[in-house]
Amino acid sequence: MCLVAGCSPSPDERFSAGIDDGTEDGGTNSTTNTNSTTNSTTNGDGDTGDGDPDTGDGDGEGDGDGDGDDSGSGGTTKFDLGVIGDAGEGTGGPGGPGSCRESEIYGAAGGFPAFEDPAYADFLDKTIAIVTHRVQSGNFGQHLMTIVDISGDPPPPSVNYLAPLYTRPTWNEANFGGRIFGITLDSEGNIYVAPSTVYGATQNTSTIKKVDRITGEISNFATLPNNGPAMGNLNYDCVSETIYVSNHEDGRIYQLDVYSGDIVSTYHHSTGNVTMGPANDMGEPNGAFAPLGQRPWAVQSHAGRLYYSIWGGNGANTVWSVAYQNANGVPDPATAKMEFQVPGSQPVSDLSFAHDGWMLIAQRTMSSDMSTGAHQSTTYDYDYINGDWVWQGTNYVVGELMPYSAAGGVDHDFDPGGYVWMTGDALDFYTPNVVYGLQGTPYGGGDINNSTVIDLDQEIVSQDKTAYGDVELPIPGDVSPVPPPG
Repeated sequence: MCLVAGCSPSPDERFSAGIDDGTEDGGTNSTTNTNSTTNSTTNGDGDTGDGDPDTGDGDGEGDGDGDGDDSGSGGTTKFDLGVIGDAGEGTGGPGGPGSCRESEIYGAAGGFPAFEDPAYADFLDKTIAIVTHRVQSGNFGQHLMTIVDISGDPPPPSVNYLAPLYTRPTWNEANFGGRIFGITLDSEGNIYVAPSTVYGATQNTSTIKKVDRITGEISNFATLPNNGPAMGNLNYDCVSETIYVSNHEDGRIYQLDVYSGDIVSTYHHSTGNVTMGPANDMGEPNGAFAPLGQRPWAVQSHAGRLYYSIWGGNGANTVWSVAYQNANGVPDPATAKMEFQVPGSQPVSDLSFAHDGWMLIAQRTMSSDMSTGAHQSTTYDYDYINGDWVWQGTNYVVGELMPYSAAGGVDHDFDPGGYVWMTGDALDFYTPNVVYGLQGTPYGGGDINNSTVIDLDQEIVSQDKTAYGDVELPIPGDVSPVPPPG
């Protein structure tokens, strides 16, 4: 097994760019889990049917690491946030501006879903993570979104944790209209997902979908001009009560009214053009991707600015920010600034601000516009020092084929002794299991040796390479808001 950069991969660990939906894994399907100390599954999905597993796994020879940082010990890190007083209620004591609960006053938002489904009852007062993905291997159903209960005592590190899972058979590709990647929640706990071509071409490329916080039903939220490339990511800002969505076709970031889905404004990174209401770009939509260097992906509102990533050419991937004109959340192009250039050659698909203000970013391995791979991407953290975001190294090593197995989603829980949660590939790679899905690493950093790893289809023989996408954690109403930079 090849576990470090620079060694030669075995045939079973070869890098595979793109997705081959018709290729079978070498292993046989199994639902047996060797971890007998963890909880049994609570699952709302009764569907059967195989996904589209991929062959082989990567070699871990990614780009742009070179940090050599030591991992944090994390031995006493708290795993359980305890019962959240306002989980699923959409309010959290004295409110802030817009729809903000007190814990959201700087814009970062996300309430708890409260599905009226008996299978979800045990999740209502728990810390949860919501993960998007394509159809997984094994007999775990055709759904594209899974809710994970990450509360409870810390399970043994680096061993697959049988976390309780919740999903619905109706959360499938037919009802979402195609494949999805980006995810956000409003202050009430409604879920919004963006169509994506990360996994290849998809039928729905233009319509943002909404999952109702009570019924769990999927509906159309907003339709944007797009004839093929689909969207990047999306994020809700509770101050302006709008959702920001990056469009991979015209290179604009759209601001949408959360109540109506109407376009409030658009912002074009490369030209600085801002429109009130829909844009009227000549020739758009034309079905072509915005050029590299002009293509936004990750979006995150924080403390009066919109932070976003640009998928660049020749490895020139960057993170920018732009201030809002006022509380209406319309970007002011005169304030746009590049915050930093990202190490390595892979684009940033998600970013988040942790409990005391530091920034997390996650890369997604992409070999072309619609072709994804694995083991070339990393999660990085940045601290705000003397007016600049300063790279802190590769402190959060995702997966066993370290440190390049990030799948492009990152978030955190809201306890000072909490965890960073990341989607990833090969979290355990035949030592002895095959774990793909979600990794939680204590604040301060580490690798699988001090982390919780969760296989999200609970089938630990075959690989689910490139299957997983974004992750989002709702914000408790009784925690301190993430502070502004500085």
